[in-house]
Order: sequence, then structure tokens, then C-alpha cells
Amino acid sequence: MDHIDAVPFLLFGVFIALVVALIVWGNRYARKRTQELAEVAQQIGFTFLGKMWRGPVLSLQHRISLLQRTRGRFNNVMTGSVAGLQATLFDYTYQQGKSTVTQTLGAFSQDLQLPAFELRAENVFDRIGEVFAHRDIDFDSHLDFSKRFFLRSPDEAATRELFTPALLTYFEQIPEGEKWHVEGSGSTLIIYRWRGPVPASEIRYFLEKTSTIARTVLGAGGLKNRVASF
Repeated sequence: MDHIDAVPFLLFGVFIALVVALIVWGNRYARKRTQELAEVAQQIGFTFLGKMWRGPVLSLQHRISLLQRTRGRFNNVMTGSVAGLQATLFDYTYQQGKSTVTQTLGAFSQDLQLPAFELRAENVFDRIGEVFAHRDIDFDSHLDFSKRFFLRSPDEAATRELFTPALLTYFEQIPEGEKWHVEGSGSTLIIYRWRGPVPASEIRYFLEKTSTIARTVLGAGGLKNRVASF
């Protein structure tokens, strides 16, 4: 076999070596992250469940949450309470097209019934789609909110009741760079950002920010009489 014939075999060998190296690195990173998060859970007074969790209880009537739109797996789950709310933080891994995506999410619950809704930063595709679909719920009283956020729900009346003027003003005051996703489903509120897994060193801050949003939404006047029936 001459030098030219050997090139494809050498390239194949390099490729295999790179794949093996990536797998080894990925496994080590996953083990290290799990260990770090278990330590963080203990520090903040949460119980670390690892993979032993099937997900939050969500409404079966409207499948609007990311957890319902995708089929993923839960990992690094920790659960506890914060400011009177049941709180669960976890990594969620799912397929988006040909890519595998992992996000850190927070799920918060109270004995209140939320309308199914999705709130996120509005983008150019939402504005184009709005010309045809008219899915975005806007508020004439809060033009900045309507400009910055995309809000959709199969129950527009209940969602408008939830988003009181005080709650709309609260979201307007959140810095534009903090592109939070907030989803209501049953008695569960799910909050996350499109930024990949939250580093273990930032989990305490993530819990602080998400729980503040959750307390504000669940404390909104529009939920006072919407007691959960399950």
C-alpha cells in the first residue's frame, strides 16, 4: 500500500480518535456537573434526585409547554421550597431538528390554577407570523410589553385576566437582555432561558431570579380566584 492509499485510513483513524475523545470528555463533564450540582443542592437546602423524577404535573388539556412539545429526559433534578412555592430545578435534554439541546429549567407550583400560556421575547419571525396567524396577545395599555414580548394562549380571556397592569409593568422592567421564557400549565409555572445548562456556580442566582418571576406571576391579582381543581 503506497502513501496515497494510506491517507483515507489515517483520516478515518483520526476521526475515530476524535469521536472517542469527545465521548470521554462528555462523560467526564456530565459526572463532574452532577457532582457539583449535588453539592449546590445541599448548600441551598434542596434534595438532589438526579434522574429519579418524571417531570412536573402539567395540564393535559393544552399542550403548550416545552416539556409537552418535545420528548426529552430529565437530569440533575433538585427539589425544595422557596418563598412558599414548591420549586424544582433540572436539566432537560431534547432534540431540536438534528441538534441535541440541554437547558436548565425551573418549575414552580402553588395551589392555583394557571391558564395555559407561553411568554417569551418577541423576534422577527413572530412579527412576520403575526401578519397571518394573529396569535400574539397584545395590550393597548402597555405598548412596551406588547412590543417586547410574544404572549400566546388557547385561553386568551383567562390570560388577559392573569396579566394585570401590575404584572405587565413588572415584565416591562425586566432588562431586555434577560430573555426569559415563562410557561403556565395547570398549577405549574416553568421558567428558563435559551442559554444551555446553567453553571453550578450560577444555580443560586438562577433560583433567585426564577423564583422572583414565579412569585410575581403566581401572586398576580388575576389568579386569586383560580383555585386548582386537581
